[in-house]
Amino acid sequence: MRTVSRALAVLMVAVAGCASSPDATPADRASTPDAIGGRTPAPGRAADAKPMAVISPRPAGATELQPLPARPARCALPPEGRDDLRASDVATAWRTLWVDRARGSIDLLAVAADGALWATFWTEKQRGTSLETRDGGVRRRDGGAWRTFEIPPLPDRGVPSVVALAAASADKAWAIGNSSGRKGGDTIGFIGTYERGRWHSEALAKPAADTIGWGFTAARSAGADRAWTVNGRVGLLWTGREWQHYRLPGEAGALSSQDEQVWAVTGGHGGQPAAMRWEQVGREQVGREQVGWRLIGVPVLETPDHEVSGSVLRDVGVIGQDDVWVVGGVSWLMEHEYDDEGEPLERGRPVALHWNGRSWTCHWGPPGSSVGRPAWRITTFGQAEPDGRGGLWVLGRGDLLWHLSEGRWTRHRIPAPAGYVAQVNSLALRPGTGQVYAAGSVTSKKGNPFAVSHAALWRAG
Repeated sequence: MRTVSRALAVLMVAVAGCASSPDATPADRASTPDAIGGRTPAPGRAADAKPMAVISPRPAGATELQPLPARPARCALPPEGRDDLRASDVATAWRTLWVDRARGSIDLLAVAADGALWATFWTEKQRGTSLETRDGGVRRRDGGAWRTFEIPPLPDRGVPSVVALAAASADKAWAIGNSSGRKGGDTIGFIGTYERGRWHSEALAKPAADTIGWGFTAARSAGADRAWTVNGRVGLLWTGREWQHYRLPGEAGALSSQDEQVWAVTGGHGGQPAAMRWEQVGREQVGREQVGWRLIGVPVLETPDHEVSGSVLRDVGVIGQDDVWVVGGVSWLMEHEYDDEGEPLERGRPVALHWNGRSWTCHWGPPGSSVGRPAWRITTFGQAEPDGRGGLWVLGRGDLLWHLSEGRWTRHRIPAPAGYVAQVNSLALRPGTGQVYAAGSVTSKKGNPFAVSHAALWRAG
């Protein structure tokens, strides 16, 4: 699902065929991306490319669907000793596929039904007393090697910044981001489309240009030649011919889909957590066609009575019809208590909410904090992704993934070469399979000011 963009924060993920000692550098079993396939330059300015799509300047006609009330209205914070998930640590189901020779990380990941992987990379290089990071481009892994592409800039604008990816195949993908004027001002959102063997970029019209492509934008392919991208109250649907603009009933920053079922939740946005789903009801069922987003009320997640506290719904996983999980949690800061880094101590509890078509069931995880053993340094859940087998993978923290299968929760450690630790930034299911990919980096444990990171890729299933 979405992951947080490196444009907002440095993210990392990993995979490996590996090193044998703490001093060894992980070896890429293939080669560096630019060595195989090479970097594909932008095919001229965007203005030179023939327009391939239309982006609606105004919201499309949609039915105003009646919101569903939250059932139940609240999820009561359980006692300290209660743990609904009761997850056990098991031998990991994840294996390392690849670790890059070069320094850097993978930020975003999208996997198509044909097995093609699309990702955004960041490279890093130490220069004296500073660490320099650079955009490593959008890359595609179709087979055993990566090929790097440059997204063509918009006319009279600088290098675009990609914050969300979606992929339908090795021949069809979308990169959503923002682009600033050459003097740094007037930043707008854009959509880059890969088709017919090349990328082309299109500027978004306002008001979508002020929302899509900025922080918390999420994107996802949703069936044959259809894709969604959402952020805030704006949603854009690719219909196969154009991007249609829809106004959302709540703040959205994360997406999930299964076939043509599409859900969105608040994601990283602040404020009251919200969930919503896309609905298409044919004329034969209700006498007239109804198309739009319906707000699905979610229970209020209770928090202790602290000055600084809040709740969040980080992500959503659509497993099937009336089988949806939303994950997040609650957290609060303790007064006059500090963690290992000298920051105010954060406490919290992860939570997973299950929707059965009529109501929610609240499942609270164990209490966590920003100190203590790594396995318990969890205050809220992060990204979620269906496992393709009726279950769910959820990112706990860094190299720890939680798995729901047949009603049982387990915890799985992401492997890393000796002397390195894994950092997962993105999860993606290959549609129609039980294969889930994790991407990010492996980072050296050496105690120097510039920990060395290498992009990495893993898979379960």
